[in-house]
Amino acid sequence: MGAKAPVVDGAQMGSLLVPFISCEAPYDEIKEVIEKIWDWWMEEGKNRERVGETMKRLSFQKLLEVTDTEAAPYHVTAPRSNPYIFFKEEEVPGGWTRDLAEFRKRHQR
Repeated sequence: MGAKAPVVDGAQMGSLLVPFISCEAPYDEIKEVIEKIWDWWMEEGKNRERVGETMKRLSFQKLLEVTDTEAAPYHVTAPRSNPYIFFKEEEVPGGWTRDLAEFRKRHQR
């Protein structure tokens, strides 16, 4: 979602939100995700702002939270130098602090 090719700003890549949804009638799984996105977009989007622009402005992480989707490796094609999905400390096993000696045991040079 969110891809566009405007003349002024240049192309904007789309983002993969939900990779595999069963696409069979009555399409309830797809409708559920789309309705959450529409509700969020109508509440948070500015006048004449596209969904992709709202995603870019408010973050992909916020869209994941709104759609009750957990961040997964297939959301990322390559590691970024600037973070696109931010994790909260309680979501990281062990929190932010790390024991350097324990790390060196597992990752020897």
